[in-house]
Amino acid sequence: MKGTIFLLSFFTFISTLAMGQAAEEKQVLASLDRWKNALFAKDEGTLKSVLADELTYGHSSGVIETKADFIHSITSGKSAYYELELTDMQVTLVGATALVRHKMTGDIVDNGNRVKPNLGVLQVWVKKKAGWQMVARQAFKL
Repeated sequence: MKGTIFLLSFFTFISTLAMGQAAEEKQVLASLDRWKNALFAKDEGTLKSVLADELTYGHSSGVIETKADFIHSITSGKSAYYELELTDMQVTLVGATALVRHKMTGDIVDNGNRVKPNLGVLQVWVKKKAGWQMVARQAFKL
């Protein structure tokens, strides 16, 4: 009987952990969607809320932008997003940190040049008081 109670308690604990992780993963992906939608809308307020002050935003060209640099490039039109597809999404939670890997294709303007990137991307999100915020992003050409 004690063995049965232990097993039931153990499986309940594991199920609760898995459900909690699934909920956190959904929150991370919701923040990522807010970021993506803000790119199209050039929505400075949303970008400020989903990007951490410590942001380092690495492009496949090797250019690294701060939060202010990245937001300015979007809101000024230096960079523009016409189409953006994120595929093969993988989210790994490590405490209050989420590692998000995906492939990215699209139709964008980068420094005045219209391009169709084919990239691999790693984003790092951290759960803060304001919710999940991107603290780092690095892209690389595929």
